[in-house]
Amino acid sequence: MRYFTLLTLVCSCSSVWAEEAAKAVIHLSEINVSADYINQPYTTPAAVSVIAKNETGRDLNEVLRSSPSLFTQHDIGQGGIAVNLRGFEGAGRVNTSIDGVSQTFYQTNPAHGWNGNTVYINEDFIAGAEVERGLSHGSSGGNALGGSVNFRTLVPSDLVQGDNTFGGRLILRHGSNGYGTNGMAAVAHRQSFDNGGSFGVLAAYGGKVKGGYRNGAGETIAGDGLNDNVAMESGVHAHNFMGKLEYAPNRYHYFNFSHIANQSRSTNNHTPIDVKTNSSLFQYRYNPLSDKIDLRADISYGDSRQYFAKEDHDNGYQNRQTYNPTWQFSLTNRSVFEIGEADLSFDYGAKIQRTRYGSKERDADLPHYDGILAKGYQQTGNLFAEAEFQHDKWTLGGGLRYERYRYGGFLPETFDNGAIVFPAGGNVDFSHKESHVNPYFSLAYQANDWLQLYSTYAHTSRAPTVQEFMYVNNIKNNPYSVNPYLKSETSHNHDIGFNIFKQGLFTHNDTARLKVNYFTSRIKNYIFQDQFYVCDDHTKCSLDDYLNGDMDVSPVGIFFNMPNKTKIRGWEIEGGYDFDRAYINLAYSRNKTDLPIDYLADMVSTIRTQPSSQLAVDLGTRWLDNKLIVGARLTRMGDDTVPAGVDTDTGLPTATKVKGGQNVYDLYAKYNVNKNAKLFFNIDNLTNTIYNYPLSSGGTLGTGNTGAQSDWANKGTGRGRTFYAGFIMQF
Repeated sequence: MRYFTLLTLVCSCSSVWAEEAAKAVIHLSEINVSADYINQPYTTPAAVSVIAKNETGRDLNEVLRSSPSLFTQHDIGQGGIAVNLRGFEGAGRVNTSIDGVSQTFYQTNPAHGWNGNTVYINEDFIAGAEVERGLSHGSSGGNALGGSVNFRTLVPSDLVQGDNTFGGRLILRHGSNGYGTNGMAAVAHRQSFDNGGSFGVLAAYGGKVKGGYRNGAGETIAGDGLNDNVAMESGVHAHNFMGKLEYAPNRYHYFNFSHIANQSRSTNNHTPIDVKTNSSLFQYRYNPLSDKIDLRADISYGDSRQYFAKEDHDNGYQNRQTYNPTWQFSLTNRSVFEIGEADLSFDYGAKIQRTRYGSKERDADLPHYDGILAKGYQQTGNLFAEAEFQHDKWTLGGGLRYERYRYGGFLPETFDNGAIVFPAGGNVDFSHKESHVNPYFSLAYQANDWLQLYSTYAHTSRAPTVQEFMYVNNIKNNPYSVNPYLKSETSHNHDIGFNIFKQGLFTHNDTARLKVNYFTSRIKNYIFQDQFYVCDDHTKCSLDDYLNGDMDVSPVGIFFNMPNKTKIRGWEIEGGYDFDRAYINLAYSRNKTDLPIDYLADMVSTIRTQPSSQLAVDLGTRWLDNKLIVGARLTRMGDDTVPAGVDTDTGLPTATKVKGGQNVYDLYAKYNVNKNAKLFFNIDNLTNTIYNYPLSSGGTLGTGNTGAQSDWANKGTGRGRTFYAGFIMQF
């Protein structure tokens, strides 16, 4: 069988997918990826992708941003990953998970009000990522409005090669211009039994130190670690651990236990924040010699905590700790039937998830006093059944998902004259329930051996988060607001597209592949951040009253449902051509949306609109019997929507367009010294171009899109010329 190196895919968006990506964990070889696996997305009738293991040390934000309609909310002062898919962002809008465990950590920061669903994981722990756009299947489809992204981590078989029973991996990389130093050390043991069973164990430790950078004009962006022209201090120091234990007493039963821990300290606008996340998963799978049973049960618990340490000035967050525990349970099964010359498969199951959010604060002078800090919970449960019928050239799919949400919150009573509380006086304790029935239908037609047409229509929904109905990003002596009347978001999603896959197009061993997809999503009750003004006597005031300063007026942030439907639509194109000695891969997306802009998105929130287009081209060549790969990348972003404050006449948030179109070129090389050692070298932004960096979040980026001085990260420029290199040792 023919093999391609993983580097063929890294950052090039040659996306792949397996038929059962939502039903089972797929293990990639760390060194080679089967050509059959690479080609599967172009025979899969859905808007799905896989991003393979990054073996060149490229930043994970850049890797994800190189896939169609896939972005991240970038903030180098946070140290985590916040996924943005087709403009959907946040818990439930994009179901972001690690090994199938949904991540619910909510990042807050007094420097700028960052309020995203953030995933903390060491990049070197990741073996790949699966992406489902629009409709998500199986247990990952519950409470998922716009799709899902699942990061798969290393397993013992990734490190133990061939007939060996022990294996390990060592990664170290270092770079200039704030890239910092990153690395990982991992060891594993795996042993197979004669009866088809196996035993495996893995332990990995990693860390990273990253800081600010200079853009193409030499201006400092988030200056931690840079000695001159410090704009706003920002950086991250992280330590990560991962442990796994898997046991299969025979070929029918499989048990797995894993634990991932993160501890990081980030500084953002001189604000030190300690973040600790822990996630544990227990998994059981039963797969006897029957097409009717492929049973899987997962139970997990995660606990995320954020602590605001002391600093030189009091911003109201000192000594405050937020906590975010979540537990999940899912049970799924797959049954396959043969009906004459047709195949029929059923996937069905259930998932329940409960998340709590709260805060603790201790006053040094009043050790028994807790500040007025909001608390809340969200519980989601769903039952689903999905079927696929395949006969001749036609494939018909359909499913039904019943979702039930329960959420509530508590704001204690307060008579603090220094705080504006909405509703007045606090003492709010509420609980709310909702349910939704979400169907989906899909149809595919195999026109010939190289062309497949498909269409999918799906209803999806998503419950409000605690951070939305309790507006928990508040500090003492500042406004508190609760909206117990928030409704769930719902969306009608339509995808239509085609796949082209052809081997032997010009030569006997070349491969051409292409996926083109058009999508629309119509969202009802979209939740966005707004603001109103309250006088010191708790009467309503206006923006003019606040600006004139004639009286004591407090702005109160609150989340509302959008009264009108919002729409997202666009194109996604990905593909490539490989003729053994060289390859080219392409990813392109173009979108248009009328999503509302959060109030003060340039200061205390973020904007979620992706640039009008994104293009990534990867061209590579293979030398020295395929031991050496030398390649180049081109990245180009379209016009960007940037928040521009508030119109004082209308009181509404405004936005402006920042022109895109700058070409950013990268060079890379990877050399396989032998089967145990690899070296890599990169030059990012070869021409030191000044370019706009969309979705750059809050307060850490100190200069504007064209190099002019600016106050907020939403107007940030990207990293200037950067060199980095490293090695990977497998033993």
